Order: sequence, then structure tokens, then C-alpha cells
Amino acid sequence: MAYAGEIRAHAVRGTHRTPTGQRRKIRVARDALEGQAATFVAAGLTEQRYEAAARASRSSSQARTAALERQRAERRAQRREAARRQLEAAGPAGWIRACLRVTGVPGHWYGGLWTIARRESGFDPHAFNGWDANAVSGEPSRGLFQTTWPTFRAHHQSGTSWNINDPVANCAAAVNYIKSQYGDIARVQQANGSSAPKGY
Repeated sequence: MAYAGEIRAHAVRGTHRTPTGQRRKIRVARDALEGQAATFVAAGLTEQRYEAAARASRSSSQARTAALERQRAERRAQRREAARRQLEAAGPAGWIRACLRVTGVPGHWYGGLWTIARRESGFDPHAFNGWDANAVSGEPSRGLFQTTWPTFRAHHQSGTSWNINDPVANCAAAVNYIKSQYGDIARVQQANGSSAPKGY
């Protein structure tokens, strides 16, 4: 049996057994097989191109994300550096005023805090005491108000730096410590310039 439109010159012959057991010749057009193969090849190439494009897109997206993250990190570093310089420029008066704002203590604390900072560190936010009893016990006093790390951590003021050498954060921790131990700065001998220096 011949199929309409087949090209006999390019036919592939095969056999097929009929239900009665008789053999019947089947011809399949070679052009049809070649066309189907070409379709499969084209589909494979299309899939490869799609995968390559997808990989390129992912790589490009990852590169853009990395570049944006680097830019954000650089901007954060620039903001931190600007804030550090501004803080250093403020000096002891600016540090203590900022400390009063973040802790909410009344203005009459200013004089006492100034006296403590002068006596404890000489207004040096990086002061380090490596010889007193705290240092001997393994917890040296640090910063503007010479707080130890356990005291700084226990009385840390929310919203301030966790760097113990940050003068505002150090002051705020000292204020919170004074409130918890003395209630008011007027009861702290070290804050009274008319009294002899005494650790607080």
C-alpha cells in the first residue's frame, strides 16, 4: 500500500506482519524522517541557547547584586567615618551633651559628668588603665569614664555604639551605672570638684 505524496525514490522499506500472518511492505518517506530529525536537532539547539542565555542572565544579575552591595558597603563606611570625625570634632562638651540627650538625665548632671571625665581619663576617649584593681582582676577600665567591659555591657544605652571607646556610649553607660548605684550624680564624690577624687 503506497502513501499519498511519498517519494518512492527516497523511500525506506520495512515489513509488517498482518493479523493473518502475511507480510506487508511499509514505506516511510526518507524526507519525512530527515525533517523530523532536523526538528529534534533544532529543538535541542534552542534548549541549549536558552540555558546559555539563562546562565548569562544569572551571572549578570549576580554581578549587579555584588556591585550594588559593594556600593552600599562603601557608603556605610563613608557615613561611619563622617560620624566619627563629627564626634571627634564635638569634643568633651559635645560628647557630654549628647550623652544627656540619649540618657534623658536632667541638665544639672552636666557639671558632675564633666568633672568625672576630667578626673578619670583627662577627656581621652581611648584612655586605658592597665594597673588598678580592675586591671588586676582581668577587666581593665577603658574610655572617657573608665568603665569596665562588664559594666559597659550591663548598662549599655540602647541606640549608642557597642564600642566602649565611643565617648557618648561610654558616658551613657556610666550615667546608667550611676543611676542604678547612686540614684543621682549629686551623691557621687568623684563628680564633686570640691571633694577629693574617689573612684565611683
